[in-house]
Amino acid sequence: MTKTKNWLSNARKVFFREKYRFDQGNAFLVFVNFALLVASLVNQNHGNGNLVKYYVAAGLIGTWLLGYFLDKVVRVQDIQEKVYLKRSPIWQENFSRHDDHDQKLIQLIKKLEKIEKRIESKLAIENK
Repeated sequence: MTKTKNWLSNARKVFFREKYRFDQGNAFLVFVNFALLVASLVNQNHGNGNLVKYYVAAGLIGTWLLGYFLDKVVRVQDIQEKVYLKRSPIWQENFSRHDDHDQKLIQLIKKLEKIEKRIESKLAIENK
């Protein structure tokens, strides 16, 4: 049973490692697609590159503007990170430990405050 479980766990890790690599490569293929679009535009204009310059500039500026909008207005990375944290069992475990530590710290602070009050009252009695 454990061999099957280990094999499945390893297969899952390999799959997601390869998926990550595929996603990274796919992101760069966008530029290849853009270059092919420019080549297609040049072909349609029978080799006249004057109009293509404006298409390329508009495409790059439009892409940058979309990225800027997604970054500054929509805050895509923040939203993605929140979703990842919400779905991740590892982070959920870390958050529950953090909550547990917070409760323990609150209890310790209350105990220290009580001790501090006792010491202050004893010092006040001794000073009289």
